[in-house]
Amino acid sequence: MRPALLARLVCPRCQGPLSLTVGELQAAKAGDPSGDWIESGSLACAPCAATWPIEHGVPDFVPRDDRADVQQTTSGFARNWDEFNQVINAHQALNDELFRDWIHPLDPERFRGKLVMEAGCGMGRWLRVAASYGPRELIGVDYSSIAFTAAKNLRDLPDVHVVRADILHMPFKRELEYIYCLGVVHHTPEPARTFDALVDKLGPQGAMCVWVYGAENNGWIHHVVTPVREKVTSKLPHPVLAGLSKLLALQLYGAAAAYHAGLEKLGFPYADYLRYLRRYPFKYMEHIVYDHLVPQIAHYHSRGELQGWAEKNQLAYQLSPRNGNSWRLHVARDAKLLPEEKPDPAMAWRKSSEPAASKA
Repeated sequence: MRPALLARLVCPRCQGPLSLTVGELQAAKAGDPSGDWIESGSLACAPCAATWPIEHGVPDFVPRDDRADVQQTTSGFARNWDEFNQVINAHQALNDELFRDWIHPLDPERFRGKLVMEAGCGMGRWLRVAASYGPRELIGVDYSSIAFTAAKNLRDLPDVHVVRADILHMPFKRELEYIYCLGVVHHTPEPARTFDALVDKLGPQGAMCVWVYGAENNGWIHHVVTPVREKVTSKLPHPVLAGLSKLLALQLYGAAAAYHAGLEKLGFPYADYLRYLRRYPFKYMEHIVYDHLVPQIAHYHSRGELQGWAEKNQLAYQLSPRNGNSWRLHVARDAKLLPEEKPDPAMAWRKSSEPAASKA
């Protein structure tokens, strides 16, 4: 933890101020721009007497008695991200391209000089990308123990903080200027409530981007794959699920290669998705397959449902499809803060003609 993070934190229970007790402090060496590092210690709230540890440089606000399906879902993701940590972080150019695709049409240059948060940061791949666009400070939050890996991966970045916390009870002041949350809301027990909790931490000039699975064009997944995932694959031992993921990734990789070779003329379903998957190296795709098979919790959201989330919170919004099977939702307290609508750089190889929705 960097000492500057304390100014951003409040008690997640009562919103009171926190005091810091330092255990192990690793002082910055001369010429090291990353600054001092608090490896261990504790945070305390005087008004409600709550305390939380700082372990491996990460303030830890996660309760130890949460729902079993929440713990299974988050620990499964953490296990996968840890195993593929080096593979994922070795492809920074690809990660930058993917990040821009997920948050489109938002230009990440708008992060420059802003206070930005990623909700559900995993091992920190998007944090490293976002940090390259010059935010004043960047905070990553994750529920699982993967937060410790993220802090280690990002130790060299002086203005990046990592916190372990429940997304429904985040320990931050209501001052965030941008939040992005990619592929996380749909893996929480109550996605609408999760969305509300994120909005609650936006400042008066705050904006947010959320990417979620779409209900549209995913009916067979909901009716066929979801029951298998909930009852079978999410309960498999890690080595068995890893082997299954490799086998399925081989088939998926082959399908994407065949499509690229010219079979698109046959009218394959999930055309946009197959074109998109050609960007991934095989090991990266293996990680993606595991990610889809491991969680007990996964929801699929319709256009109308997402519009309802924004309207309930009295937010201006933009809504656009991604790969024909998921949604990007941009919201802002002021319509002027919404990103400028512009052509998707990936639309040249997409066939989706569904118009974007927006409301100022």
